[in-house]
Amino acid sequence: MSTNCAIALLLVAGEIALIAPALARQSDQVIKLQTDLVTVDATVTDKNGNFIRKLKPEDFVVYEDGQPQKLEFFEANEEAALTRSLAVVFALDMSGSIKPEEIDKQREATENFVKLVRPESIFSVIAFNNEIRVLQDFTSDPKKVSQGFSRIGKVEGSTRLFATIDRAVSMLKRAPHFRGGRRLRRVVIVVTDGFDNVDSTDQQDLIRRANDAEVTVYSITLPSYIAGLGNGQRSMTLLDVSRIVPMTGGADFSADAKDFTPVFKAIAEEIRSGYTLAYYPPDKNRRDGHVHQIRVEVRKSGAIIRTNRNSYQASTADKRK
Repeated sequence: MSTNCAIALLLVAGEIALIAPALARQSDQVIKLQTDLVTVDATVTDKNGNFIRKLKPEDFVVYEDGQPQKLEFFEANEEAALTRSLAVVFALDMSGSIKPEEIDKQREATENFVKLVRPESIFSVIAFNNEIRVLQDFTSDPKKVSQGFSRIGKVEGSTRLFATIDRAVSMLKRAPHFRGGRRLRRVVIVVTDGFDNVDSTDQQDLIRRANDAEVTVYSITLPSYIAGLGNGQRSMTLLDVSRIVPMTGGADFSADAKDFTPVFKAIAEEIRSGYTLAYYPPDKNRRDGHVHQIRVEVRKSGAIIRTNRNSYQASTADKRK
């Protein structure tokens, strides 16, 4: 088996063309695949939060509804400099609790983040308070991403946090799945103080929709109105309580308002260090329209795994995902 287990997925006329399957003991080739393939993005760390890299397909076990599945394809990023190809929605809290000087720092950090990822990646910028506004729809042009910040306007109002994440998930669901022959990992980066005071969005349903759309949510918690608890801890927010971030395989980062760049770099590094696993569901589950549970184990002592989905809803017989 080649040491380079990276794979590239191509969407062609309702099928997926997979280049260089990691489990094949042969030269590179293109294989046609039906869209029933279930894909899971995973991050593996030790108990101290250090990334565990260079794992092999045989180090993972994927379960659907408690039954182990055959791992068909596997991807691990072996490039030292670049993160994976991404489709990202930056969701920026513009409610009255946000300090104006934080906006410029967010813009600078976002510009740096865009420089870290592969050129086929695409980005969108949305702002939210009591309203949700798309400042820049998906683009691969870094200048347009930066210009989106100039449309923010006045920082005021209340916070529609969960409705904004829901909007971002919907945007990512319609975004391209592939560009330049590479699968785009779907990510929401929400920058907020973590409170929501005008939103009635069903949080469990939001998690399910994010899982179905293969979206990972990362949060950057601002210090604006977050009282510390001592020992480097901060108070819990509604975003923490909802568990949307961990249930989509993401992580929360507490930001220093003076410099957001280290936080964005940490997110890029985490994404770069991840794995992608894919399998075909059992024949009896394919297109049955039901929700199926996913669980992934790592055969390595002390390893901790986070995945971007713990379930998926199968398509129906007459409607593909």
